Amino acid sequence: MTDKRKFDIRLSQRDFKLLERNAHKCKVSKSEYMRMLLHKIAPREAPPLDYYGMMNELKVIREDLDVLAQIAAATGLMEASTVETELRKLRKVSEEIGLVVAGEYDEDE
Repeated sequence: MTDKRKFDIRLSQRDFKLLERNAHKCKVSKSEYMRMLLHKIAPREAPPLDYYGMMNELKVIREDLDVLAQIAAATGLMEASTVETELRKLRKVSEEIGLVVAGEYDEDE
């Protein structure tokens, strides 16, 4: 036996459409959307489909820059501090994008 309880609620057509639209934007069910509100969790719209692909591309660029910084430091062929400065900027921008768009940031990135 499950401990879940069913609760019916009556909404106007307008409110029901609003609930459907908001839940769809957040990519959750209407029930999950209502549970989030009940627990005072602010539902967030899901990021655009290409968000994760773009974040993965930024991660690859960061990894490449990291390798370049290591090569620069080992060989002395270019100023390693310049590459490291740009790498820090890219990490910061990636973090800000993640926080603004999806409310998340993967520290491994």
